[in-house]
Amino acid sequence: MQASSVNEPFERWLILLRISIGVIYSWFGILKFFPGVSPAEELAKETIHLLTFGYINSDLSLLLLAIWETIIGILMVSGLYSKLVIRMILLHMIFTFTPLFLLPGISFTSAPPALTLIGQYIIKNIVIICALFVIDTSSKQNG
Repeated sequence: MQASSVNEPFERWLILLRISIGVIYSWFGILKFFPGVSPAEELAKETIHLLTFGYINSDLSLLLLAIWETIIGILMVSGLYSKLVIRMILLHMIFTFTPLFLLPGISFTSAPPALTLIGQYIIKNIVIICALFVIDTSSKQNG
């Protein structure tokens, strides 16, 4: 009985952690549906343009990213398909780090490790990745 009481507070924090990541993804995704509203719009367009060698129109790429992030957010908040969603986020996170290498001029102030605001925006994703590992590990232990 005591093990259960120790896990209950932890489980509540995990739910809050999952929901908070979902809210962030939903919020950032929804902003991208409205041209000129997301502060990450130009960064996303430029990064996707480089990653796809210009084969995807920038407006279409932003729409697809908005859909991707919003779906991730809704699924994280709901707790549905958590294994799949965690993998979707990790894939997304790989691409969010690419501007550090593809666009170092906007990621660093002069030379690494001095980050611009965009670089800081990217690096903070390390916390989300670690949170995903905690959520994923916990779900494997509990289910």
